[in-house]
Amino acid sequence: MNIVIAGAGGVGFHIAKHLSEEKKDVSIIEKDVDKANFASERLDCLVVQGEATDVNVLKEAGCDKADMFIAVTDSDEVNMVSCFVAANNFNIEKKIVRLRNIQYTQSFSSFKNIGIDFVINPEIEAAKTIINTVNLGASTDVITFDIDIQMRGIHIDEESPFRNKTISEIKAKINRNFIISAIKREEGQLIIPSGFDRVKEGDYLYVVAKSDTINDIVELAGKTKIRIRDIAIFGAGNIGLTIAKGLSGRKRNIKLIDKDYERCKKVASICKKATVIHGDADDAELFEEENIGEFDVVITATDNEEVNLLSAIYAKNLGVKRSIALADKANYIAMSNKLNIDIVISPKLATVNSILRFIRKGKIVGVYSIFGGEAEALEFIVSPNSRIKNRALKDLDLPKGSLIVAINRQNKNIIPDGSFVIKENDRAVIFTKKEHIPQIEQII
Repeated sequence: MNIVIAGAGGVGFHIAKHLSEEKKDVSIIEKDVDKANFASERLDCLVVQGEATDVNVLKEAGCDKADMFIAVTDSDEVNMVSCFVAANNFNIEKKIVRLRNIQYTQSFSSFKNIGIDFVINPEIEAAKTIINTVNLGASTDVITFDIDIQMRGIHIDEESPFRNKTISEIKAKINRNFIISAIKREEGQLIIPSGFDRVKEGDYLYVVAKSDTINDIVELAGKTKIRIRDIAIFGAGNIGLTIAKGLSGRKRNIKLIDKDYERCKKVASICKKATVIHGDADDAELFEEENIGEFDVVITATDNEEVNLLSAIYAKNLGVKRSIALADKANYIAMSNKLNIDIVISPKLATVNSILRFIRKGKIVGVYSIFGGEAEALEFIVSPNSRIKNRALKDLDLPKGSLIVAINRQNKNIIPDGSFVIKENDRAVIFTKKEHIPQIEQII
């Protein structure tokens, strides 16, 4: 597959790195000289310095033989125009554009006329992730598949009953059907575990189970379930407003706090079910005046990552049961567990996941990037020509570091063991390290 990406910022760089490591032919266009040089030095792909709206630059980048064009520059208008130019001058099958302006995304039906096949809005994707996380208890990272099975991320602290136990010991003690699909160690090691691997303090686990039992597993791992009624959201931008609207109802008390007085007035007229307050996320007096420490969940969604993290930490220190912070920098995400923040959501990674999901359409129906892209959970349908059809899991020649963790067969959800035999039309979820993805795509 030949893919041309316009924009070498956070999202463009991440997608290019991801796809080039899968041995796909990738080229990237970037007008900023420093960003272009940075990408050229670190990516195994062609980097063209120039304007993505210039037909000659598009041709130099390989649009004349591209299967897909992805526009993720910092400008919505450049993204749309570059897609239009690419569609009108080259025979590219799929064109993807990232748009931050919600007004543009609301006009999606008209984009087909200018050659855009798929529109992604990072703010909407991040808000949807947070809404889903809160609705499922806000205790862990949550990945929901189209089948009724979930994957939850759990940080193992000194009080967790899982600490210092092997996978086999944990499963023997808990009378539930689940799989620990991955362990990320504090030092950065990623393990697809066997029964002999031992869970350590500081580990981050991904656990897979049916939706009706996953909460039990999370609680048994040491994450107590809470009732969520009082929610404070710092930042009334598009993300904060979308979250407030999405979480309204269920007899919830929602406070939406923003430092921009004019924005507060506008949001108050739009989101009437929330209490809108003019104030700063880094104002300790405001936390005290509004009794934030007594809230069930605090979500920090301002446009300043550092303020988001500090405010989430401060809220937890005041007694808030769960804190969720918005941040994109990889080192901030990695530090979050040690900082006593329950969940960090990255708009960048939410965008990358959506784009990867679109790229892999076909027998792969879902893609979920894990641990900053080090691994993926792929949801797929077993085809008539699949090499895993009619074979038991224990007999599959999967790459080391790959594990089938869930099956849906005729609307029945199954957490399989080694003797389970894969059948045609099964809907399955496989967890794999990213370096094995090309091999996995051939096998399934």
